[in-house]
Amino acid sequence: MRRITQKDLDNIVKRLNIAKKFKPTRSVGRYKNGKYKSSAGFHVSYAYGGAKLVFSKKDESSQRGITYGFVPKKELYQKIEAMLEFNSFKR
Repeated sequence: MRRITQKDLDNIVKRLNIAKKFKPTRSVGRYKNGKYKSSAGFHVSYAYGGAKLVFSKKDESSQRGITYGFVPKKELYQKIEAMLEFNSFKR
């Protein structure tokens, strides 16, 4: 199997966001009152040499982890592929 890059993960997360009807882009900034603004959807968080899938709600700075812990990119890619396959069977 080929090496999974950050770009590969970003592309599959875009597919997941489209399948779940979220906007595939994420813009984070600050309102004038100092609060964060962002679009709702799935994103990849990187730390400790690994990655994990997180979900953020619209206009909130908090994120909820979908996958447990930071895992290698290849493993996360396979988990997201499984989520997409499960979503296609639900229809």
